[in-house]
Amino acid sequence: MTLTLVVVAAVLFFAVGARYRRRMMTVVVGVLVAYWLLISPLFSWPATYLLTRFVPPDTGETVDAIVVLARESAIQGKRYDTAIDMMASGRASKLLVMGRMQGHWTFRSLQERNLPADGLVNAVCVRTTNHEAHSAGAILGSQGVDNIILVTDPPHMLRAWLTFKSLGFSVIPHMEPIPDGVASHERTFLALREYFGLISYAALGRFERRPASELPQFAQTVANDFPRDRCFMTADQIRQSLSRS
Repeated sequence: MTLTLVVVAAVLFFAVGARYRRRMMTVVVGVLVAYWLLISPLFSWPATYLLTRFVPPDTGETVDAIVVLARESAIQGKRYDTAIDMMASGRASKLLVMGRMQGHWTFRSLQERNLPADGLVNAVCVRTTNHEAHSAGAILGSQGVDNIILVTDPPHMLRAWLTFKSLGFSVIPHMEPIPDGVASHERTFLALREYFGLISYAALGRFERRPASELPQFAQTVANDFPRDRCFMTADQIRQSLSRS
């Protein structure tokens, strides 16, 4: 981006008349400074902090299920290890993991640690935060589960927390830190995407809350969108899938 701006500035410098060059260079320098500030920690850290400011802390309470949201591998951190640790400590007996590869990895980790995988369910028909919340409503709501721990990274938590609460879930947020190796410009992108996501979801009415008593009814409503035979894998199905690969 910096190189592009420099090239554009050089082209414009020779293309415009002398009387406009100083004004043009002032604009280019201003854009460069704004861009460098945007991708620096001076912007990314406060922007992320504001996204987490209104999210309550993890209370340590026992719940019915742990729900782990998907992220690309470079950003996901140790969220799956954390969720497994929570299960091992008895905080929940059910674990819902979003994303096929993430579910396979979690299953292998449970096996390596000699922990039972019976409570593991893998949601595989998810692409967005809204999909993740609706798939959780479809599978957990139909089982009478409404008390969950929600695990995701700090920038994503506010939007995810509000979305899951809107379906009637009682949500304990657990924010898993982004790995230290993630650069500040990537953190800026994550934060900005969440601000746009919050505005979009609010405009679409996705934060309007339902009572917990309506969660089973909601599960029936979205059952066709997230059929069990195609969109969810049990531990046994994951085991069979891995044995064939």
